Amino acid sequence: MQSVKSDLRLWEIDLDQSPEWIEAASARVLAADERPRPGEAEDQVRRRRLVARIALRIALSRALDRAPGELRLRRDGSGKPWLEPHDPRAPLHFNLSRTGDCCLIAVARGGPVGVDVEHVVPLPEADDIVRTRFAAEEARAILAREGADRVRAFFNCWTRKEAYLKARGLGLMAPLDHVVVTVGDEPGFVSLHDDDPRAWRLFAVPLGPDRAGAVAVRCAGSRGGGMLRPEALPLDRGG
Repeated sequence: MQSVKSDLRLWEIDLDQSPEWIEAASARVLAADERPRPGEAEDQVRRRRLVARIALRIALSRALDRAPGELRLRRDGSGKPWLEPHDPRAPLHFNLSRTGDCCLIAVARGGPVGVDVEHVVPLPEADDIVRTRFAAEEARAILAREGADRVRAFFNCWTRKEAYLKARGLGLMAPLDHVVVTVGDEPGFVSLHDDDPRAWRLFAVPLGPDRAGAVAVRCAGSRGGGMLRPEALPLDRGG
């Protein structure tokens, strides 16, 4: 377990930063084509998206000991970002997820990594999703619960699936019932379609009662799950 965590960093970022901070940080950190257009930083949704973009470069710069503005980020056909140049001998894997004012960034050297964070709120369509898209054993475990416990179990299940699918570069286009996970407090894979659960670690991210988070990382020889507390990312590193 120690070897997994030593190769994995999880950062938490508060996306509610001032337009003045965003403007100054963008000039220091972002590439010219990533910087905000006039007025963009005044809209809350776009402002949070910009802060996440800045934070990703800062997190990667800490892992590589390079200035954030020197990094070249590209996206593959599925929209997943990657670093250029790519060193296949020692690749740096990373993933980002955000909801509201919260952002999580996972950085790993051992293997592909995915992260997901969601607000825990009752959804009118949740039971239909559980019955039609989740695996039968997950559905039984979730629907046997009531009230807040059922809502939490749903989001435990959802974020764990999403973290794994993002690590694989598949996203929600893949059948959700092909990724079978635990839904309680202890995270873990039950089974994976065309993959070996023993090659992965699944972590729950404790973020309080209003959010659910999960991280999946590929690391041969490790099994099981656990809790992974995020660190606050210092946003003062601007190159």
